[in-house]
Amino acid sequence: MNKNRFDIKSFGENGWIATIHDDADLVADALFVNTVAKTLRTKPGIIDAVAGIDSVTMRYAPSALSNDAAQITLVEAIENTPTDFSEPTTTIEIPICYGTEYGPDTEEIANTLGLEKGELIKLHAASAYRVLAVGFAPGFAYLGPTDETLHCNRRDTPRPQVAAGSVGIAGNMTGIYPLPSPGGWHIIGRTPIPLFDPLAEEPFIFHPGAEVRFREITEDEFGALSEASR
Repeated sequence: MNKNRFDIKSFGENGWIATIHDDADLVADALFVNTVAKTLRTKPGIIDAVAGIDSVTMRYAPSALSNDAAQITLVEAIENTPTDFSEPTTTIEIPICYGTEYGPDTEEIANTLGLEKGELIKLHAASAYRVLAVGFAPGFAYLGPTDETLHCNRRDTPRPQVAAGSVGIAGNMTGIYPLPSPGGWHIIGRTPIPLFDPLAEEPFIFHPGAEVRFREITEDEFGALSEASR
């Protein structure tokens, strides 16, 4: 990765944001900025660092760092972060019931994309995805990339409430809602397994860099798995 691809700008009174200005490799870019953010969170004077898909936003304590020193900390983290990412060490399998009441947008978005419903499901379930980022809502996982055939715009009108466990597609990614939330992605299925445990050391099961695979299940299997997880 060419580290000169970053644009660095001030972000509010006590922050900096570094954004990749071209998207040569979606997965490599996302894993890189996540690693930069993780490194920054260990640095003295840094309050927090949050990675997006192609950016990292850093906030610092002005009592500990000057504005220039904070910028240098960000630049050094970028320069010292390795660019050779190994294969994922974690694979998460997610059972998903496509279509029916669990995927209310499946047929509509399939028609929009010029696909049969079964083709859309097959394409979505065939890929191995990487967790690119976690955010927007607590635990929401951005996964990608999707097959080019599935690339699509978001819904024209977002839903005020999307059920927990819903799986959607938008842009060149697929995403999972671990909690009930507003959302504008096309919902094509839902998983019956809980994705959030408030008592666990790590409440959400997704973390950047992990691999995620979807396994298609029937409505009966959805019901059985849902009962078993209660």
